[in-house]
Amino acid sequence: MKDRFKKAKLARANFGIILAAGRGTRFGKLKQFVRVRAKPLLYYSLRAFELCPAVSEYVVVTNPEKISLVRRMVRDFRAQKVRMIVPGGPQRMDSVAAGLKVLPESGYVALHDAARPLIVPEMLSQGFQAVQKSRAVTFGGPLTDTVKELRGNRIIRTLERKNLVATQTPQFFELELLRRAYARLQKEQLLVTDECQAVEFIGIQPVVLINPRLNLKVTYPADLTLCEALL
Repeated sequence: MKDRFKKAKLARANFGIILAAGRGTRFGKLKQFVRVRAKPLLYYSLRAFELCPAVSEYVVVTNPEKISLVRRMVRDFRAQKVRMIVPGGPQRMDSVAAGLKVLPESGYVALHDAARPLIVPEMLSQGFQAVQKSRAVTFGGPLTDTVKELRGNRIIRTLERKNLVATQTPQFFELELLRRAYARLQKEQLLVTDECQAVEFIGIQPVVLINPRLNLKVTYPADLTLCEALL
């Protein structure tokens, strides 16, 4: 694997960060390595990035103790676009920062959670096309349940569902923009739950691409049954 990117050749290219460093607190173990249809969950994200012609290279961020395992996976699956496998941190933000650190200064990046195995190459192509115009783009899904705001355990109001969306990954950003957002997060010690929230702090309003596909995030063991049926 290369230690650095060829900046001249890859200027304004499309990169990826696959986030596979979660601790699986709710799942009970490291779900990114749980096997579905005889493949680790992480494999399905690797496959999408490998098969998308819009992706130049991508980084895998994983648990420090699993780097050797991921290296073997990359070799066994003959992944050609992985340039670096880097250790993540205790929080999602730390893992994203670790991935950004090894990417070129310019270009675009797609960030994706390895816990969402239903990603397909077409989603990446669509997102990279959109981000060139909008600078910040995310996939999202419409809400089908009625959503309530609570105070304690009491409902205080019903939110207008048509104005709400459940954001997903992949999320796409201009690299310079996301780095600027993360610099502010670190300076002001702000916490975010996704990268769209990070760029919102610097005044950016990301564009949402409504995903017509089910983009399941594996959170609990019961999710694996549905995941297996859909893959």
